[in-house]
Amino acid sequence: MVDPRVRTAFELLFGYEQGRSGIYLAYAAIVVALAFVVTASVWGGLTVFGFERFRAVGRPLLLGLCGLAAVLAGLHGYANDGLVVGATVAIAPFAGLLAWGSVAVSLDLATPGAGQAGFDRLALLGFVTGVLLTLVGTMVGRLTSSDPARNVREETPLDSD
Repeated sequence: MVDPRVRTAFELLFGYEQGRSGIYLAYAAIVVALAFVVTASVWGGLTVFGFERFRAVGRPLLLGLCGLAAVLAGLHGYANDGLVVGATVAIAPFAGLLAWGSVAVSLDLATPGAGQAGFDRLALLGFVTGVLLTLVGTMVGRLTSSDPARNVREETPLDSD
């Protein structure tokens, strides 16, 4: 039998239900792909096609993805605890940005000057916001859960052998 404190610590880090954590990790992978596509399209629009309008369009799109990731991280904290999984979901836009950066560097692609300036700051701001929302969601979820094993305000029933 596993010590209840170890089980609680594992649930706080990785989630109360492992299947639900996997679903949120899949959402994070989708957000990574979307951030990759947004960054690549801004680069392509500026460098290859010379569309200056992409300078103004890229930032709100990335900000929307960061907001989506932060909200998903907060929802995961509320529904399933899992601080590590919530932080992983929150960092997803930054991972997409880094993925595009590694592709652009390895292909020796020209950078479009100031077209993507500030994308990293937006992604890190979304990460910090997502981690904070995960913490708040976890606290609220633990206080309001109907499951006595998860709710910190109710007494956990003793297992009778």
